[in-house]
Amino acid sequence: MKLYVTDLSPNSRRVLAVMHQLGLAGETEVQKFNLVEGQHRSEDFREINPNMKVPVLVDGDFKLWEANPIMIYMSDRQGAEEFCPSDSATRIEILRWISWEVQHFNRAIGDITWETVAKQFFNMGEPDAEKIKAGQENFRRFAAVLEEHLADRDFILGDKPTVADFAVGSHSALALYPQSQVPLLEFPKVLAWFQRLETLPAWAKTAPQAPAEAAE
Repeated sequence: MKLYVTDLSPNSRRVLAVMHQLGLAGETEVQKFNLVEGQHRSEDFREINPNMKVPVLVDGDFKLWEANPIMIYMSDRQGAEEFCPSDSATRIEILRWISWEVQHFNRAIGDITWETVAKQFFNMGEPDAEKIKAGQENFRRFAAVLEEHLADRDFILGDKPTVADFAVGSHSALALYPQSQVPLLEFPKVLAWFQRLETLPAWAKTAPQAPAEAAE
């Protein structure tokens, strides 16, 4: 298999973490693109993903783009029932949470951290205070849902991490940056869950680096 990814990307991180979680690192070639240099905009890559975005998985003649389907595909390929259960009730629950994170939870985190973290890393101007405020309001709305859900469990589906945690928690590192301005202290159970994720070996191996660190 081959994975096309980039640094500092929560979507890339989640698929790389699943790769490590499932023991696939030894049989997976990882191609990292520098998006600033436009390495993902070649005609060859357009043939693999017409969106010209990462992550992308290539497994033989099969090409798959979008992070969440990639994670589920790798899990099913490995028969990782504990990590990504395939019974219909649990699979629907997984799909519910990964749809929720895309539409709501991580969209709010992304709106905040784009202004407070990414712009600084890539020298893209000053943060927009109004956009940060709007992102924080959305985060509070949806973090409250997750806070209540985590009241009696350590992870999304219970006492063990699953693919749902890797999806919903994909922005953990960005949210935990001191300058992120994501109001995590208002949601102690969400904060503790993020911190638990960061201690998982597969998650720790994929911790993002700032551009200057990555170049060392």
